[in-house]
Amino acid sequence: MTDRIAIAGVGQTVYRRRHSDKNSAELVREAATAALEDANIGLDGIDLIVGGVAPDALAGIHNIDLLSISRPGIPYFRINTGGATGSSALLAGMTWIASGRAKAVLVVAAERMGHATTAQSIFNSIFDPIYEKDISMSTISMVALRATMLMQKYGFTSDHWAGLAARNSAVAMLNDTVDNPRFFTKDQVRSSAVLAWPIHLLEACPTSEGACAVVLMSDPNVGDRKAAWIHGTGALSDTYAMGDRFHRPEGSLVNLVTLERSAAKAYSEAGVTDPLNDLDMVEIQAPFASSEVMAYLGLGLCDGNDAVAFTERAIDGTAGIAIQPSGGPQACNPVSATALIRITEAALQIQGKAGRRQLDGIRRTISTGQGGATQFSTAVILGNERP
Repeated sequence: MTDRIAIAGVGQTVYRRRHSDKNSAELVREAATAALEDANIGLDGIDLIVGGVAPDALAGIHNIDLLSISRPGIPYFRINTGGATGSSALLAGMTWIASGRAKAVLVVAAERMGHATTAQSIFNSIFDPIYEKDISMSTISMVALRATMLMQKYGFTSDHWAGLAARNSAVAMLNDTVDNPRFFTKDQVRSSAVLAWPIHLLEACPTSEGACAVVLMSDPNVGDRKAAWIHGTGALSDTYAMGDRFHRPEGSLVNLVTLERSAAKAYSEAGVTDPLNDLDMVEIQAPFASSEVMAYLGLGLCDGNDAVAFTERAIDGTAGIAIQPSGGPQACNPVSATALIRITEAALQIQGKAGRRQLDGIRRTISTGQGGATQFSTAVILGNERP
């Protein structure tokens, strides 16, 4: 058994609405090759490949992973937990190293939803087909429902959602993996079309395609590579029925119980007792501004009494922790890969390889994943030193 595992290499394609110039295999090859080169290892040194691919219908291609990710002669399996797919794939790869069955694992997540006409139908079918059909629950209406609950419970306003969206758009202008990043002001967010009150169009993530890859290694094989070490992880799933999450003692619909408990496990493993003091950066899988606020609470960055004030500090850049330095999923959100991108962005910051978006003094980070009807949650803490 090995307790210490590191991310030794990362690779990403550019993320854009639609990759018309490359097929799925070419995107995977680009990201995987970059990760292998970054880790200074060849494909012959990889003991396992884990593919992260959300439902086939998002891409409109059956078994897209078998056509683009798996390789003859190397053990392979696929992971799918919706928006948490990328981080779940990384956690699955870790289990092979931790058990001693592998020394190096390649994790690849790819998304082609820009080519499909079925994506929104899939998003609208993830809710309970019996109890929730009468209210036509969809991804957008679910987000709107939670946003209004946050406004009623804590005192948020539409200005807070618009402020977060505008901040993330400004930060994303430095992210060279985002093709044609969108810049907009808070006023432009508020004047954009209403999808379902209080959610405006510019608060929502764009349709995105691309691939992301990381190489995981056991401690003895890392050598002198400049790696990002995995200090703690957590992952849990919940009931996917919205109605079952309204009045539970452990938290209502806006309390991400699975994220809170996943983060608690990761904090315990990493020895984190005060996230704001012990961590330097957070990358949150939050495709909407209001979803980001729910993660603040779940990660313990603030409590209910301080939620509004903390969010205002997050908008102003004075929260005491770097938040979404990549621009987050509101800049690009390739569903299958988005949670792995959050981890990759953290690894790049720790390794000092984040380019124009590089921040100073990033030593410890936490990245989250949220999938399905937010019933899947993951938390991964990275550090620049061996744990």
